[in-house]
Amino acid sequence: MRIVAFIILSLFALPIFGQSFSESDIKELANQVNEQIKGVDIGNGITAKGCLALGRTLIYQYDVPDYWEAPSNIKEELISNLKTAGAAKNYFLYDIDVDFYYYKGNSLIKKVSVKSNEFSTYNFELGEYLSIKDHIKSKDVNLKLKVPQGWEVKEGDRPNIVKKFTKDGNTYLILIKDNMTFFSRSESKELLSDKSFVNEFVEESSSFMKNSGVIDKSVVTIDTYPSVTFKVRGKMERSGITIPMIMRCWVVFYEDKIVFLQSMGIDNAEFKALEQLYFLITNSVIFPDQYN
Repeated sequence: MRIVAFIILSLFALPIFGQSFSESDIKELANQVNEQIKGVDIGNGITAKGCLALGRTLIYQYDVPDYWEAPSNIKEELISNLKTAGAAKNYFLYDIDVDFYYYKGNSLIKKVSVKSNEFSTYNFELGEYLSIKDHIKSKDVNLKLKVPQGWEVKEGDRPNIVKKFTKDGNTYLILIKDNMTFFSRSESKELLSDKSFVNEFVEESSSFMKNSGVIDKSVVTIDTYPSVTFKVRGKMERSGITIPMIMRCWVVFYEDKIVFLQSMGIDNAEFKALEQLYFLITNSVIFPDQYN
């Protein structure tokens, strides 16, 4: 649809969004887009009336000819085209709802409303199992888990990182360290019942982030093994730039090893959406040796 194409060009002609996008930012965006599209002939007798903002909603307005009829699936077409062009991701990440108003004369004859979450482009399907058995960095831990579809599988670039799954700057990795000694599952469970130990362990495990704050933490079980999961928000420096980051980590106490299943990304709506996928990956974890 040429209407959609023009909206996309208008949006991407503007400066790249920051890490947050306030209502005043949305209003400024609407003002800039309005200047670009107002009065422009889109084609097929359709003319852009302009763009305005109400709260977190961008409203695109169009004059249409008397013979114009809205397609029965106009909302699906709009969303599909915006996803294909890549604009939908920005609306989703920055929590921007979008309305499309179509006028004949002074009468509004069609309104299409799309909530920001409807622009999500994420696939939560898992693919085949990946095994780290006999991997040079596995420290003899036999573990397998499912890889999310569309994510790239890479070798770890640091000593204890076995594998990592990456996509668009987001990462889920497997990291294995030696524990101080061998712990049976019952001993590990008893250790994790000590709240002071859990608090200290979580604090130490997130110490690589600056100004870190624990959002939540709890003791869980991953394929019969006692584990801790925690979510931490903080900052990291990359190439001289400080970036707000967020991490969800699962730590499995596996005999004489500690297995970290760690997901990390920029602290925005994207991580919140992907956290559902990270839970699915972790829930797929199997330690095959216990079943032999």
